[in-house]
Amino acid sequence: MRTAARVFFVVLAVVLVAVGALAIRMTVMGRRLAAGHTTVASVDLTQLPDGRYTGSFGDFLVSAEVEVEVHAGRITGARIVSQECGPGYEAAETIDRILAAQSPLVDVVSGATGSSRSIMVAAHRALTGQ
Repeated sequence: MRTAARVFFVVLAVVLVAVGALAIRMTVMGRRLAAGHTTVASVDLTQLPDGRYTGSFGDFLVSAEVEVEVHAGRITGARIVSQECGPGYEAAETIDRILAAQSPLVDVVSGATGSSRSIMVAAHRALTGQ
């Protein structure tokens, strides 16, 4: 009985440490996405030559690579090339918002803030060459 109790408490301790580490890392990721560590701003599209531009961004649980097409000073197309996020948190509507706003700086998709920010940062990096 004592051996079973020891095993139980060791497993419990490992699980608690893992959950705590995950929670801390997710908090750090959220702060980085919300703070100035990820630049997203409007871009003067008239200064960009026509073409396709790719950019990426990733942090812990979310990442995105996007391709943005510019023609005659306008964003004429955008797509997610690859993305990592939790199921149901793709925030694909962010691409439609970027096209409508003609800017990578758009409102995040509710419930998918990390994925939305990753897509916006990737689009900003694509258009600015960062």
